[in-house]
Amino acid sequence: MFLLSFIPDALMLWIVNTILLAGIAGSVVSFFFGFFARWMPWIIPYRMLLQIISLVLLIAGVYFKGGVSDEMKWRARVAELEAKVAKAEIESKNVNEKIVTVYKDKVKVVTKHQVVVQEKIKEVQVVIDAQCKITNETLDILNNSAKGIKK
Repeated sequence: MFLLSFIPDALMLWIVNTILLAGIAGSVVSFFFGFFARWMPWIIPYRMLLQIISLVLLIAGVYFKGGVSDEMKWRARVAELEAKVAKAEIESKNVNEKIVTVYKDKVKVVTKHQVVVQEKIKEVQVVIDAQCKITNETLDILNNSAKGIKK
């Protein structure tokens, strides 16, 4: 069925409708054969052949018409889903930009907080090194850095 995608829709519909109409016309002619035989006596020997061919064309036309209509439904559904995917891609791109912006802002705040903690450690470093003890200031700096950033 994937080969149907290579045939233009209008041509495919035209062929299927032609087969279906030929089958219908042949069936009508073979049903009212006595009426048509008066004006066209040359078709009398071909009555059985006409009935068989028209029946085959009618069945094939109905089958192909169903297949084509199903193919068109699937193509419409694919087009609809492709439109949804394109919309979702645009929305995801916008959301990704927002996430990157928020991430960069958080990185700046964390970096700023780290710099502040490092400066405090440098200020108290002389006192820590001189006494070789852990002072309350050191514990406060470590505790404040572990708490994180409050907004």
